Amino acid sequence: MLRAVALLALAAPGAPFAVPASRRTACRPRSDVRRSAATMNAVTPAIARARISTQEEQIRHLEKELVSLKAAVVAGKRELLDVEKALAPSFRETTSRSLVKAFGWRVTAGFITFCSSMYFIGNMKTAFIRAEKESEIPNFKDSYLGRFPLAFMIVASDFLSKSATMFFGERLFNKVKIGRTGSGESLSRSIAKALIWRAVAFVNTAVVSGAIVGSAGVGSLIALSDSIFKTSLMVVYDQFWNRIDWGKELENVDGDGI
Repeated sequence: MLRAVALLALAAPGAPFAVPASRRTACRPRSDVRRSAATMNAVTPAIARARISTQEEQIRHLEKELVSLKAAVVAGKRELLDVEKALAPSFRETTSRSLVKAFGWRVTAGFITFCSSMYFIGNMKTAFIRAEKESEIPNFKDSYLGRFPLAFMIVASDFLSKSATMFFGERLFNKVKIGRTGSGESLSRSIAKALIWRAVAFVNTAVVSGAIVGSAGVGSLIALSDSIFKTSLMVVYDQFWNRIDWGKELENVDGDGI
């Protein structure tokens, strides 16, 4: 009976209600809970520096791996090129192709030689007229048209002598596989051919031009101007022939030579 009365008194309105101590913590306001969590997760400068140091170390490690991977890719590409070169069939030129190449080049180069011959012969004429030594120049004509026969003779002699020389040079180069693949001749091979040919052609032009004009100096000037213009032009000409498949014999053996 007394226990029932006590329970009714506690349940009555306005009666004080005592919360058990074990549940007081769970009933704290949310702001207090957040403040406690922030206090527990607080980052000190030492911790922040340690995190940054760890992250920087990870970045350095990844950069080293990236460098090694790039080096591996470059080495792989080189190995792939070597394998492709070894497996790709090289080509050799037929005799007809070498003949047409030599003829086509002589037509192109002859025009440049004609222009340079006309120019330097004209300068020679002016210089000797000023010095009143015109009579000392063999095969000299006084008019502007007088240069034409000399220039034509130089170009004709160049055409006859150098066409044969270039043809045999192409046949000899046909025996060399360096810089030659199934797609054509490399740029370095064309440059090497142009330099070797220029050395031979310079002597040829200087001697022939000097003999026709009667002046070694003018002959050397004509040969020098030819070397300046024709060296780069011949590289372009040789590379252009890579686009022409006519006269190629694709095979992985040495050329047949002459």
